[in-house]
Amino acid sequence: MPEPHEEEKVEPSEGVIRHEDYVTLYANNVQFQPWDSDLRMTFGELDLRKGKVVTEQHTAISISWLQAKIMLYFLGLQVAVQEIANGKIKIPDRLFPPEPTPPSGDFENDPVAIKVYEYIKEQREKFLATL
Repeated sequence: MPEPHEEEKVEPSEGVIRHEDYVTLYANNVQFQPWDSDLRMTFGELDLRKGKVVTEQHTAISISWLQAKIMLYFLGLQVAVQEIANGKIKIPDRLFPPEPTPPSGDFENDPVAIKVYEYIKEQREKFLATL
């Protein structure tokens, strides 16, 4: 289990201060819980206990949808620059995002559900093509 990152000696940029309770934690798992007004991200760490892989969750952060969209841009930049500098990030097959399940039951003919399904399917294919 990786140790939490040590506090960096780098000072925050001008206009940024750290709260007295500021902490740095490690996570190799994140689960998303969308709400109408915001997105909750629950972070945790995969662990092997009694022969089973479990996720021990330790922190949840909620952000507005505005912040989520801006974060999407900057997170994409961080990953792209990392790969430019160090080569493709290898993802084991077992961690590939699963194929989306087509809408069924009450949602089988729902135009929004169909559009969401098609979008997720397309994004998954684009993602896998980058590996």
